Amino acid sequence: MLDDLLLFVEVARRGSFAKAADALSVSAPTISKRIAALEARLGYSLLNRSARGVLATSHGQAVYEKMAPSLLALQADCTALLSPQVSAFHLLCPQNLINGPLYPVVESFQRTHPDLVLHIEPDNTNVLLSQKRFDVIIRVGTLQDSNCYHTRIGEIALKCVVPEQAKETNTLFMPFKKEQIPDSTLWRDLLSRFDHFSYVGDITLARQMVASGLGAAVLPMTEVAELDKPFCYVGEWQHMRPVYALWANVQQPPPLAQEFITLLRQAAQCSDVLRGNLVDVVSK
Repeated sequence: MLDDLLLFVEVARRGSFAKAADALSVSAPTISKRIAALEARLGYSLLNRSARGVLATSHGQAVYEKMAPSLLALQADCTALLSPQVSAFHLLCPQNLINGPLYPVVESFQRTHPDLVLHIEPDNTNVLLSQKRFDVIIRVGTLQDSNCYHTRIGEIALKCVVPEQAKETNTLFMPFKKEQIPDSTLWRDLLSRFDHFSYVGDITLARQMVASGLGAAVLPMTEVAELDKPFCYVGEWQHMRPVYALWANVQQPPPLAQEFITLLRQAAQCSDVLRGNLVDVVSK
């Protein structure tokens, strides 16, 4: 009924089915039929129709005066939803990326939108995304949430690295779980070089252990780039992890999300470590 009442209000204020049809992008016959059905439902006539136009009846004028202000205001609010004024932006991103090669994206985005309140949560979990508020999520590796749309923005190479002073180490630090590393002959050859394995659930901590000479570690190039030389790679094994930007619900990202994703893609194209390249070191 609300939609039909709005049609009546638009016809009454313009005095013409044709003018209302042009304004609402609805055919005049359709409007006429729907208002006739509304009159049948209400049990009284709303409009007097003639070749010269339409004029509200007494009942119609009473309905117009009662409903027009609120319905027109609601219509204006609904139209405004097509281009809402957003005051906040929520981002979920791995901490090493947002503090590293992707920080310029956040800086540029905030400078472009100085009044926008940013909510940035360093996070790389792939579960319970429905329980978090987000506009954009950045994820590295295999995606596990099929409820989000995504686009690939880059890739990061993994390789085993060791400081020069600890070339003969028997210890390997692993910041990745077994299921995150595809099994292969080169992977098994790499593991056979070590006697001791330690799981470290943070890649930045694993990189610090390598920098301290405590052993070798499987690290992404985003972390290897932060190591002080001299250091070198161990073995021939190498693995690529894709980097994705995700958003929810609609196939085309909302304007702010699209703007941020464009910045992400531009940053990745300008970054060796986000294009799958190895940091230039002496191989072992």
